[in-house]
Amino acid sequence: MENLLWKVFALILTTIMIFIVPITLFYDRMDTVSYNVAYEAVNEFADESRELGVVNKYNYDRFMSKLNSTGISYDVDIEHYKKVYLPVLDDAGVETGEIRSVYEGVYDADIVSGIYEDDYVMEAGDMLYVQISNNTNTIGEIIKGKLTGVNASKGTIYARGGGMVHSNGSEWSSFLSKETKQRNFLLLQKFYLYRLQS
Repeated sequence: MENLLWKVFALILTTIMIFIVPITLFYDRMDTVSYNVAYEAVNEFADESRELGVVNKYNYDRFMSKLNSTGISYDVDIEHYKKVYLPVLDDAGVETGEIRSVYEGVYDADIVSGIYEDDYVMEAGDMLYVQISNNTNTIGEIIKGKLTGVNASKGTIYARGGGMVHSNGSEWSSFLSKETKQRNFLLLQKFYLYRLQS
């Protein structure tokens, strides 16, 4: 009887090792690939927008297309901090003649809503940050949750990129018509990649 119990235990353990572990590892690897694709898309979009000084529908659509290619739904947050110069006031409320800089925040709803009509233009010295996190569970998270009995938490795929804007977007955005922007966007991308490599 004891020998039979060991055989049943060995059969269950073998089944787990042959079927469940490889499936779990496969979906873990898919989550890792999805993270890498999302991380690359975030940084490429943020770097391109900072280098050109513009968020436009072409680079935003390409960014969203790369995120959607992972098959996971994401919360996307874009934050632009405009550099604003304000006079310094003394205790009485009188200008001292000095100027200080502060950053005003503009967030994704305001940025994305207008890019399909016209480009969202930034100035050199502004800050742009892009972050994403998944808002649905991945298959790997669901399988781990079923095996361990613990509910998987959302937001395990998280990426953030951005920094200081390098050039004035108004320099290239104002002198090109919409048709010319559309035709020359690939040339602008090549220029951006060339500037990154040099």
